[in-house]
Amino acid sequence: MVAGDIDWRARASADPALTGVLAVTVLALVARLVDLGGRIAHFDEGRVAYWALEYAETGSISYRYIVHGPLVQYVDAYLFQLLGTGDAVMRLPVAVFGGLLPLSALLFRDHLRDSEVVALAIVLAANPVLLYYSRFFRSTLLVAGFVFVAFGLAVRAYDTRRVRYVYGVAALFGLALAAKENTVVYAIVWVGATALVVDQLFFAERGEERGLDLAERYWGRLVARGRALGPAGVGRYAGHLVGAVAVFGLVVVFFFAPRNPADGVGLWYAIGHPSSLPAVVDATVADLTEGFEYWFGGTSDPGCHKDNLVDGYACFLGRFLETLLVAALPLSVLAVGGFLIERYGAVRPRPVVLFASYWGFVSVAGYPLGTDIYGAWITVNALVPLAIPAAVGLAYLYRLGRTTFDEDDTVSTSLVGVLLLVLTAQVAVTAGGLVYESPAAADNNLVQYAQPTDDFRPVLAAAAEADTDGTDVLIYGSELAAPRGVSPQEPSCGDLGELLPLQWYLAKHDLNASCEADPATVEADRPPVVVARGDNATALEARLSGYTAESYQFRASGGATTFFVREDVSEAEPTLRRP
Repeated sequence: MVAGDIDWRARASADPALTGVLAVTVLALVARLVDLGGRIAHFDEGRVAYWALEYAETGSISYRYIVHGPLVQYVDAYLFQLLGTGDAVMRLPVAVFGGLLPLSALLFRDHLRDSEVVALAIVLAANPVLLYYSRFFRSTLLVAGFVFVAFGLAVRAYDTRRVRYVYGVAALFGLALAAKENTVVYAIVWVGATALVVDQLFFAERGEERGLDLAERYWGRLVARGRALGPAGVGRYAGHLVGAVAVFGLVVVFFFAPRNPADGVGLWYAIGHPSSLPAVVDATVADLTEGFEYWFGGTSDPGCHKDNLVDGYACFLGRFLETLLVAALPLSVLAVGGFLIERYGAVRPRPVVLFASYWGFVSVAGYPLGTDIYGAWITVNALVPLAIPAAVGLAYLYRLGRTTFDEDDTVSTSLVGVLLLVLTAQVAVTAGGLVYESPAAADNNLVQYAQPTDDFRPVLAAAAEADTDGTDVLIYGSELAAPRGVSPQEPSCGDLGELLPLQWYLAKHDLNASCEADPATVEADRPPVVVARGDNATALEARLSGYTAESYQFRASGGATTFFVREDVSEAEPTLRRP
């Protein structure tokens, strides 16, 4: 071997868990990046991408709680400037993060067997729900992933007593909050999971030793350690605690502070003009207060179109469980099995496994209670922590198969092999269908109703090539007009709820859009594309000549929207099928 060369085979053999996790991560990235822009944007994707592009073009942004945390807008604004606009670029940050998430399995190596570490990476990489929402421009996977990695760093801090991990936990919680407000819920769930783990630790069967005896012994150790440290040592720990809180606060302020070069109330301006810093802090606090009052102010309205809260919760819980059954059955079954193996089959159950199990199970029960409009993405909040007990269950099956094979137990080995094969096939078939074959189909359990099921992108791409000095896209009729007169996204005359994600594609192609209610004006101006719906579309079709009518579903449920495409524009469409 030439000096300086690396014997990769020897290294892989020396650390098979690391090699396995790295291999799984590479495959996870590939699975998330292939045809990333193939699906037309969901309502939420289009709304957030619009504001990211707006920030990239104007340099002005502030926290809009209705689109959740601003983190993804900052990242996408940078990527749009670097790589150009498009659906693949829009989804790239979430896809890369989701692809790298299996690496977090390495944080738990001191508490999981090597087979369980690799199994954890496989579960995080291959679960169809996590795969689907890694290819979706939404912050749910980001907040779940940030908190999961923070959990891993907290475990490392406990194991090594190294304070750098504590600062990492603080920074990751700040990033999680900047991604989505339900980070607060994660913190609350952590408190409950910790209480259950402590209960298990103190009150498990320990011969003649009572749980209270153990608690007293732990308390004695803590007091003795405090005395040994002395005032200086205790002060050092307190200083690090304050430092961690400061890191969290700085991350939050950095992302939530407005950037507004027009009037100087912005973070970058304040750095050069410290006298404006109080105004920036006041604006940030006001925005956060308004947002958190909205998201956590509580509501007495039942969800799921039910008459009372109990029925609403039961409906959402049923849909949550249906998603687990359809798209995450192997992970769910393995998680329950892994928890039971750990809780009742181990002499000393591992706190890490129990904590993640409690965290995940509470999330299954709790998130349907806290949602107002159902989206299958809420299951991500439970599936990420449940990946740990699921890895325990999967690795148990693997080790069982190895043991029976070594013992020449052909029947048992065959049964385990068939079971593993069935689990693998179920994941592969489900992922293939839901994630790649029909990611926008109305009958896809992971598709939320605000997902367009038809792809109208070629029409707008063709309109962008049309030679026109005026309106490129005209919104016709009262059905698509802004109900309050003005929409926050261009065209301001359009109905935000009815037209999204059209606004994102208008901005992406820099198309001029306007609204009109007089059919005679439409006939006279003859814009490249006219968008109408319902009776307005029917009436307009009878009057317009030289246009091709194309119908598209803007939502998984509801009526179609008609695009009247001028014939010279329509002829250019086939060459632009992949915008």
